[in-house]
Amino acid sequence: MWGPSTARLSAILLLAAAAVFSANVLAADNASRPKDPGKKLVEEICSFCHGLARLKGQAYTRDQWDNVIKGMVSEGAPVTDEEYSLILDYLAKNFGPPPEQEKGEKR
Repeated sequence: MWGPSTARLSAILLLAAAAVFSANVLAADNASRPKDPGKKLVEEICSFCHGLARLKGQAYTRDQWDNVIKGMVSEGAPVTDEEYSLILDYLAKNFGPPPEQEKGEKR
């Protein structure tokens, strides 16, 4: 009843529908999140010298991120005091250790 071309077309349509559904889910998720000015600064300022892939897998404490940012500023990163705080907040919140690990380090 179903020939190879019909099965192939069905598979393509199924994949296309899944892609559209995934895109809609991601768009809805992003729309529900408030814009984080720190993220924009990280994307604009930090990526000027190196790729954002360096953030992947990082789990630094707030103090560690503070030291990293200080190092970048000493290397010439153009960051104002206000931007510094926003970047630090963003990195500590989104690229910090799991909450239970951070609590264990404060003891």
